Amino acid sequence: MPNTRRPMTRVLFLLLLVLSLAACSREPQAPEAVRLVLITQLTGEYADIGAVGRDATVLACERINALGGVLTRSGRRPLDLVVIDKGTSVEGGLEAVRRAVFLEQAVLILGGFLSRDAIPMGRVAEELRTPFISPGSTHPETTRGRRYVWRMPFTDTFQGRVLAQFARQDLQSRRAAVLYDSAGDYNRFLAESFRQVYQEMGGAITAFEAYVTGDASWTAQLTRIAQSRPDVLFLPNYHDEVPGQARQARALGITATLLGGDGWEMLSGPGLEALDGSFFSSTWAPEMQAPGSREFVAAYLAAYQREPNSTACLAYDAVLLAAEALARAQNSGPEALRQALSEVEVLDGAGGVYRYRGGGDPEKSAAILRVADGRAVFYKEMTPGQ
Repeated sequence: MPNTRRPMTRVLFLLLLVLSLAACSREPQAPEAVRLVLITQLTGEYADIGAVGRDATVLACERINALGGVLTRSGRRPLDLVVIDKGTSVEGGLEAVRRAVFLEQAVLILGGFLSRDAIPMGRVAEELRTPFISPGSTHPETTRGRRYVWRMPFTDTFQGRVLAQFARQDLQSRRAAVLYDSAGDYNRFLAESFRQVYQEMGGAITAFEAYVTGDASWTAQLTRIAQSRPDVLFLPNYHDEVPGQARQARALGITATLLGGDGWEMLSGPGLEALDGSFFSSTWAPEMQAPGSREFVAAYLAAYQREPNSTACLAYDAVLLAAEALARAQNSGPEALRQALSEVEVLDGAGGVYRYRGGGDPEKSAAILRVADGRAVFYKEMTPGQ
């Protein structure tokens, strides 16, 4: 009887050898990237805010990828960042969220540097059950009642209290007036928050004057404010309007100390003389000496040859929060990421310590900056509960 076992064994051995050699010669597959989408504004008004936010987001992703990516449960995975310019309209932001989910297949969206954009964009992200992190919105409505929306800065409830406290205690003011844009969610809520706390602390609001976005003159409102003789004039408005408001106020004889919120943080260039001696709040300043600040500032300077501001810092830390969630998540699906975000209690970022209490709003210190010789300089830090 012929022996067929040995030839068959030899054939199997040769087949396994060929398969083994083929496997060895095959290039190792690159880990699958995790897609994040940044929705920002790179045209029209406030394009300066959008460009700074984009640059910081790109820098954070590049630094993480230089280390091999985020260490997830399935190994290290690089970040694939897609940037969408939403344009100047609110509707452009809503369409960008839908594009991020349905066309770009993003697992997480970053966007909404202004509250007027973040509130409706967050609503759409909530409807589509996709995690959304706002790097800049301070309005409480951005996260209220939402399970998929997070933010990086403090809220205007906290900011209004900090500014009222600073006006009453540090500036020793007794009378304050307010000029605000009634069409802006951010402006209106911050004005109301400041007014409530200032009065609770025993101060008098001598005038509470409104205008509408696009107004080029505030003479009528400022005339009434001048007649009310305030110690402090609160301008909870954006950096493109504040210098003109300050010049008109001084021209009308208003000598009150000018005070503002984080909407002032992009102030730059000539023409800021009328703002000298004024103060405003911000979410970060390098002088706060957070452990990660020095490294962030050095990296940003090396990449862009300019110093970062608070907008840049928050955008950078938004990527770090996303990376922290990716590292914790069971998988990179939207629901797993939402659950992982809800489990992040403390984030040590470039901007300091962010403490989340089971929701999307962090507790975070505020910086008070003083305008001197046309530039903002650090004045003091104010912490939650101070």
